[in-house]
This record gives sequence, C-alpha cells and structure tokens, in this order.
Amino acid sequence: MNQKTTILVAPPLQNSSCSHSRYIHLSFLSELGPGDVLEALIVFMLTTGVLAANSILILVINSRRYSKYIHSQPKYLLTSLASNDLAMGLLVTPFAIVPSLRRCWPYGELVCQIQALLRGAISQQSAVILICMAMDRYLCMLHPARYHKHSSKKRLALMLAIKKTPAPAIQI
Repeated sequence: MNQKTTILVAPPLQNSSCSHSRYIHLSFLSELGPGDVLEALIVFMLTTGVLAANSILILVINSRRYSKYIHSQPKYLLTSLASNDLAMGLLVTPFAIVPSLRRCWPYGELVCQIQALLRGAISQQSAVILICMAMDRYLCMLHPARYHKHSSKKRLALMLAIKKTPAPAIQI
C-alpha cells in the first residue's frame, strides 16, 4: 500500500492583474474617462460618508446626554454595529478607489487575500450583531419584565436592595 503524501504550498505572491500585457502600454492618466473619475469620486464620497456617519453615531450613542434614553444592551449592540461599519469604511472601502480607476487590482495577491478575509469577516460579524439585536428586541417585546430585570443594572440593584430591607412593622 503506497500512499502519496501531499504537501500544501502557499500560492505565489505575485500580482498578475495590472502587469498583464494589455495594461503595460496604457498610461494611467491618459486612459481615464469621465465615468472612471466619477466612479472613483463616488467611492471616495461613500467612504467619507460611512466614516463620518459611524463616528458620529458612536459618539452620540455613548454620550452622557443620550445614555439615559438607551438601555445598556441595545447601546452596546448599536456601538458594536457602528464600530464594525467603521472598520469596513477604514479597512475595506478605500482600497476600491484605485481598482475602480484602473480596472485591475494593483495591490498584489497578499493584499487581495487580506481584503477578501476582511470583507468576509466584517460582513459575518455584522450579520451576527444584527441577529443578536433581533433576539434582544424579541425578548424585550415578549418578556418585558424579565428583560428589564436582567438587562438593567440600576433596576437589578434596586430590586436587590428592596429584598434586603425588612418590611416595616405594622402598628395597631
């Protein structure tokens, strides 16, 4: 019984997208059309908008002024979702500007693999956070008394304090 052993080898880290023969003779700026510039401008504006909106959302949710209106669990979930979208805007979206202009991937295989990993991981994390938010809201609507008893630190401390104090004696 002869068994072949297979050795796994990482793929070569060379960029073949922009170094292809159809791209070598083209100059980067001479072939840009108004549609390419408009597409890159839209990607840039979306990136800026995502970063600004999520930064403002994180600051507003966690400010002292609005913390009394939002329970702690939804606040944590909303902050986590906004931070996740902020990471998408910082780590994934800006890398789409140059490929939208050049119609090829200029960063190399390693950055391509990292980008693919980040896109998948951040998208899955967003989905998990949304599922947790849906479960949180479902429990809040279905069992409000139990939800607030377990989710509110102030109420839990108040209920514990009430249980520890003896009942007042009735005087006749």
